[in-house]
Amino acid sequence: MKKKILAVVVASAAFMGLFASQPVQKQNVQAAKNTKTAKKTTKKAKAKQISVTYTLKDTTKAKNKQTLAKKTFKVKKGTSVFTVLKKAWKVNYTKSSKYGVFITKIKGLGDEKKKLYWTYTVDGKMAEVAADKQKLTKNKSKVVFTLKQY
Repeated sequence: MKKKILAVVVASAAFMGLFASQPVQKQNVQAAKNTKTAKKTTKKAKAKQISVTYTLKDTTKAKNKQTLAKKTFKVKKGTSVFTVLKKAWKVNYTKSSKYGVFITKIKGLGDEKKKLYWTYTVDGKMAEVAADKQKLTKNKSKVVFTLKQY
């Protein structure tokens, strides 16, 4: 009788151990899946980040373009040129619902009365839209804002 009870207890323990270990195994598998998903998400987030260098130049005081400032940023792909500019320096501007922003001053420089205006290029190409409409899509882009007299 003791052997039968012992056999039942051992069998029950083995049976319970089998079911008890399955959730742990499932948890380990789920944890591994979560880790892989987290790594993929991190890679995607990094892939959506691009590096952009901004340069401010003043052509009004010297024959050569004088570099006033230069900063590099990590930004989300698709961010506007204007959004990053505002993070970098104090910017004065007016906004038109039709055309977008018109930058009047950066770092206090610019003067409509003296016809000193800011223009910008992205990767050497003159912008065709306002800075708030221009999206940054290429890694290692170079944005150059130049103060010119017209």
